[in-house]
Amino acid sequence: IQRDGSGLKNLTSSSNLPEDGQPYVMDGWITGNIIVRSAKPGKEGTVYLVRVVDGQVQPMFESLLTKAVFVPSNDGAWLAYDDYNYDSQNHTLVVTEPDGANPVELASFTGGTLYPIVWSPDSTRLAFAYYTDAQGNDPGADVYVIDRSGTGLKQVYRGVTVGGVMFSPDGKFLLINETTSPTGGH
Repeated sequence: IQRDGSGLKNLTSSSNLPEDGQPYVMDGWITGNIIVRSAKPGKEGTVYLVRVVDGQVQPMFESLLTKAVFVPSNDGAWLAYDDYNYDSQNHTLVVTEPDGANPVELASFTGGTLYPIVWSPDSTRLAFAYYTDAQGNDPGADVYVIDRSGTGLKQVYRGVTVGGVMFSPDGKFLLINETTSPTGGH
């Protein structure tokens, strides 16, 4: 939709997207295109680019579809995602080129959840929250930063429930939204 409210388009109802993948979810932008994948987790499927101007669909790569999103870097050159293995319960933070080529495993955790995953403004680092399994009375949410190359993994925050993580515009700081109150206070 345009800023003035005109030009509303439903891009995920395109007849160019396979009907058996419906419903579709959008994960982000890459240079005038949106990343679209089936919202049906647990099976192999195609990740697509849909051009916003005309709705043209282009397949990107095949992937095991999970609930995790594909997060494009700010420069559109990379995708980051949580590669979840249902059998081992491993979550692996992976960075790949938009066509799925040259994947790099950055960090791996067993159990829990990786979310959110965010890119630094210059697309050289990522920040993410790892939620440990909420077994017993000691759930946790740890925030990490790591270089896109997979080096420099560093825990920068330990909390209970991290609702959001954002880099500052200059990439020097992280804003972390911690929800600690049973009533939803932040």
